[in-house]
Amino acid sequence: MTRRMSERVAIVTGAGRGLGRAMTMALLGAGHRVFLTSTDIESLDETRCASGAGERAAVKTADLGNEQELADLVDAAMRAFGRVDVLVSNAGVPNPPVQRPLDVTPDQFRQLFEINTLASINLIRLVTPDMVARRWGRIIFISTSLDTMLEPGHVAYGMTKAAGEAFIAALATSLQSTGVTANVLSPGGAVATRMAAGVADPKALLQPEIMAAPVVWLASDDSNNATGRRFIAAKWNTALNPAQASQAASAPAAWGGYGDKSVKP
Repeated sequence: MTRRMSERVAIVTGAGRGLGRAMTMALLGAGHRVFLTSTDIESLDETRCASGAGERAAVKTADLGNEQELADLVDAAMRAFGRVDVLVSNAGVPNPPVQRPLDVTPDQFRQLFEINTLASINLIRLVTPDMVARRWGRIIFISTSLDTMLEPGHVAYGMTKAAGEAFIAALATSLQSTGVTANVLSPGGAVATRMAAGVADPKALLQPEIMAAPVVWLASDDSNNATGRRFIAAKWNTALNPAQASQAASAPAAWGGYGDKSVKP
């Protein structure tokens, strides 16, 4: 059984709704302290109140595309809780309403990469040095399914997540033996969130709560040896013990287990 750890501090982006809310509630339920952020203060306050976590939850709005606001966000989390142990980089913007890759404009590509990829990397740059200094930390990048990355109607969104995964895989290698891990967590398919509104019957979609068990495990000491991995929440079997569930639900991040290795001199 995963150990209850009341002393960890997490930042969750996009925490007011959907996957972010489900993961925030799970981390607070496991005894952690969580700093919630998004662009919408009402949804953040609703999540904080619904959690019943009291002073273990703090909120702040931020425009993740603004580097100064990212720095202010981390500073606010440090003032609230003294440190950051876990970063759950979840916030993102959806694909523009197009059907073909060539229909996505350069400005649309830039906007998605700014929020979905570069903001995550910039946040990671801000929180990782202190994690390394304390010899413990968790970087968790929320991604999407591999087939979604190849769908013509989701190409821009998929590209931002693919780029983020490549960064996480390289980051995990560079952080070996520091006590800081970097992993990818994907729901594993379409989820009943605002991004899927009008696309399908919500009851036929995955539910945000599937993210709870894997994110709590990733934020624990039980995941100390897991890094550079892609975890699929839809494959996480809660009937198994967490160690078994994590093995069954994971593979190397960024397609490290696929294709041929490059030829090196």
